[in-house]
Amino acid sequence: MINRNFRYIVLALFLVASLVACGGATKEPPALNVTLNALDIKWDTTNIDAVVGQTITITLVNTGVLDHNLVIEELGIDVSISPGATEVITFVVTEPGILDFICNEPGHFEAGMAGTITVSE
Repeated sequence: MINRNFRYIVLALFLVASLVACGGATKEPPALNVTLNALDIKWDTTNIDAVVGQTITITLVNTGVLDHNLVIEELGIDVSISPGATEVITFVVTEPGILDFICNEPGHFEAGMAGTITVSE
């Protein structure tokens, strides 16, 4: 009986030590789903808040009559979208900071078609 209890104590201590050595269990942040509508020469959303390690899915919808694109240079994202079309982009940001997203169709960025993704710890 003592031998069995000793085994359980050793096992419990091992599990606690393993959790402490690993820094405890980490939990992934919930996924972030954003619909970003491209209107004629503006985005309907210009600020997106996210956290490091979060899976971000942007559903890009062109509700206007002009061609648009979504460019996030820091992530190498450049997706073109025709009027009436929808595209889905999924990515994970591993560093905190501010990422700019723009439409670089001629004249669109200059007209203010830009926004930011703020990624916090």
